[in-house]
Amino acid sequence: MKDSEERLNKIESKYLYQEDSLEKLSKELRTQQIEIQKLNEEIASLKESFKEISSSENTKEEKPPHY
Repeated sequence: MKDSEERLNKIESKYLYQEDSLEKLSKELRTQQIEIQKLNEEIASLKESFKEISSSENTKEEKPPHY
């Protein structure tokens, strides 16, 4: 009887540890997902800025009509 009680305690202990680890991993995953979303938005913004800069430079480099 004592042996099975010890086994049950060990199992419960491992379960609680795994549950805690899973919760920590889940929180970290949520944090990373938010960070990835922000980075994707920044990349999109940078791409748009780059396109605007590129298009304004292209208009400056065009030769005037009298050439």
